Amino acid sequence: MQVPSSHLRKLRLGAAFAAVSLTVYAQDDTDWNHFGLNFRAAYNIRARFSVPASFTPPPGPGAGAALNRSYNDGFVNVDSSGNAGGKTWNWGYQNASQISGGDVLMHSSGQLTTGEEKSSDPNLGFDFNYIRDIGHYGWGQLGVKIAFGYTHIQIGDGDPINPMLETVTDKYALDGVVPPAAPYSGSFSGPGPVIGGEPISRSISVAPDASIFTGSRNIDASLFDLRLGPSVNIPIWKGLSFQGGGGLSLGLVDSDLSFAFLSGHVQASGDASSTGFEVGAYAEAGFAYRFSHGISVFTGAQFQYLGDFQQSVNGVSAQLKLGQTVFYELGLQWQF
Repeated sequence: MQVPSSHLRKLRLGAAFAAVSLTVYAQDDTDWNHFGLNFRAAYNIRARFSVPASFTPPPGPGAGAALNRSYNDGFVNVDSSGNAGGKTWNWGYQNASQISGGDVLMHSSGQLTTGEEKSSDPNLGFDFNYIRDIGHYGWGQLGVKIAFGYTHIQIGDGDPINPMLETVTDKYALDGVVPPAAPYSGSFSGPGPVIGGEPISRSISVAPDASIFTGSRNIDASLFDLRLGPSVNIPIWKGLSFQGGGGLSLGLVDSDLSFAFLSGHVQASGDASSTGFEVGAYAEAGFAYRFSHGISVFTGAQFQYLGDFQQSVNGVSAQLKLGQTVFYELGLQWQF
């Protein structure tokens, strides 16, 4: 069967058009330099704000005879004998309720540093990158990428915070000694009634405190990140290609922490700046579509791991968590 000449002419024109299209959209082997500029939105950046604690210095370890231990309602210290026989007369207590059977109870309590995690997704910024190809192969291109990014981070917390109260209770054996009436305070030189010089047991309890912190805590930070690593470009169909890579990530955080809070009749505020350097890694993947010889549109995602950045002012602290940041990117690429 013969194909009409008109159909042959159409087939030849179609083949010529396809050839021209592939020539326009295919990766040119002379393109070894690639510049990119992306808008990006960062997700999963969190900040943990902590209010100041009013914790009484801990009484010391729960074991050890020749040690000084101070409590909210008493003390058990080393006496002039060096706690001979594991006992001391250099002790004191404040309340009759501390006597429990043949023992005396000592308590040390205070607020634990308490805070909550907050985020303000998305955090916006931009990314500028350059790729230099080091090899063109049948499957695609292999290159080295260097990139610079900027992200503005602004996270605030205005929720009330209820601190937790931790209480340490140490039990000392009276060993048959009748304690003096409360309040009682022994001395270093003595003499006086003696008790065991170290606790026979220790218990720790944690419960919500009666105080409430209200007010605001805010962090306003700039994240500058520099990334370096290998990059691949794999053509998929005509002008569409897959791009991926990963490597070293360096981050510089310039942050300002401010707060104003009220607890009971106590008001406080503060503002301070801090700068820190973090080291981590990144991995990225996306798609580029070349709609002209030298210009492509790109969209993709990037995962970046950096350490946690911390700063504080007047007892209020903020921990900026940068360990699970995900960036969504959209931009243009130029190649030549």
